Amino acid sequence: MDATTINRTKSAIDALIEVQQLWIDNVPEYDLSDRELVILKKRLTRAIDNVQKIYDDNEELMNKAEDSLKKENPR
Repeated sequence: MDATTINRTKSAIDALIEVQQLWIDNVPEYDLSDRELVILKKRLTRAIDNVQKIYDDNEELMNKAEDSLKKENPR
């Protein structure tokens, strides 16, 4: 993996941690304010975008690895 992928992974994880904290802060009712909903949307969008970029940038490598493992361990 290259530095860009690593940075995107960290950014996606950070965004999901922030989403988790938002949920923790609102237990048990999960009644988010408009401000919190906007924050939630931004964090989820950041996570989705980064995960999609990571997948798109590495799909070929991941498929090759999967194919290689299938050849090594046919079932």
